[in-house]
Amino acid sequence: MKKYICALLFALVPLAVFAQEQESKFTFDGEIKTGFISTKEENYGQDPVSKLRLGSLDDAGDGQGRIRINFTYAHENTGIKGRVQWDNWQEEKRMPTMPYLFGYVNNLDDQLTVSMGKLGASPWGTGGPEMWKELESISEGSGGGGVRTEFKPNFAPGLNVGFVLNYFNGSMDLGLDKDRQITLADILRETVLGISYENDYFLVRFAYRLDSDMDVRPGSSVQTGGVDEGDDLIYRVEERVIQNYLPGFQIWALGTYEGVGAESEVFIRYINWLFFQYAPDLFTAQIRLGYNVVATRSILHVKPSYYHNFFNKVISIGAAFYIAQDFGDDRLNNNAAYIEMQFEPMIRINLTNAYVAFVYNLTQKTKQPQPDADFPIDRIQTMNLRFGMRF
Repeated sequence: MKKYICALLFALVPLAVFAQEQESKFTFDGEIKTGFISTKEENYGQDPVSKLRLGSLDDAGDGQGRIRINFTYAHENTGIKGRVQWDNWQEEKRMPTMPYLFGYVNNLDDQLTVSMGKLGASPWGTGGPEMWKELESISEGSGGGGVRTEFKPNFAPGLNVGFVLNYFNGSMDLGLDKDRQITLADILRETVLGISYENDYFLVRFAYRLDSDMDVRPGSSVQTGGVDEGDDLIYRVEERVIQNYLPGFQIWALGTYEGVGAESEVFIRYINWLFFQYAPDLFTAQIRLGYNVVATRSILHVKPSYYHNFFNKVISIGAAFYIAQDFGDDRLNNNAAYIEMQFEPMIRINLTNAYVAFVYNLTQKTKQPQPDADFPIDRIQTMNLRFGMRF
């Protein structure tokens, strides 16, 4: 993988020159994030453990940081989009990854777009923040890819509807008969259906992925032997009317539901978040409400935050607070005031295309009752000095 990615990066230079000569369009951007993370864990009944490592907790993976390079090349009605990413650049066994690399062609006055390859940059994704989900994306090592077809009719500006024919998004299910052959029906049962519509008043995105019995759910080691693990769906909804009267005010919701129609509740997981945000020049105030379900656990949470800007946004100072409670049938501690609580103050200095920030996080989690404690607590303190830049 590494040698192919390096060859691709070297190819970008002559590609950019060619793009200029042929009046084609080439774009190139990316980001680098890293820093230092100091952690002190005080688990109930155990000695404290302190660790220091390189990394950033600002959506930068779980390694030493993140180096991400995005590029697009467009010539007439065709083009290529790709992303190269490093999350672990100090470990010899961890190679750069390519989350997506695909070519596309526009037809019928851009009313029809067909993309093929390792898909990403979906028009039907959740779009963040914090939750970045695209159903046509595949897990590393699955060897998959696909073809995405988008219809954007001129008679309905803002509408994008289509489907994706793709390969499996997880490892093959070893619980099946070893002589079981992959069929066209299996591939069709991995189809993604997507629709989005946006105008001056609202935005809606929705995607639904079917699931065959040939693979296991991504990230799972459960070999089901053909048990129906259920389909997946994601959505995003935005309100855009209020901001016309109150600039900087936004309301949006996003979510994911894994295991739709699954035979067992072990595969069911859904997350729903609702955001309210007001961000004039002087400050950014946000509150996130959430309802998450994993099997028999049902977690309600709230996360307010406030960050004040100084010196024309050169310095931002503020904090976020998070508290969650479990109301499911299998909740860990019926009488605890919370199952998790966080307090996270931050100071950030914003430079031209770069930033430096210091973030402290105190997390407390309530465990199951112990003989000597009704409400035992695990406590984690984290200090993260972050550095980031965009180019």
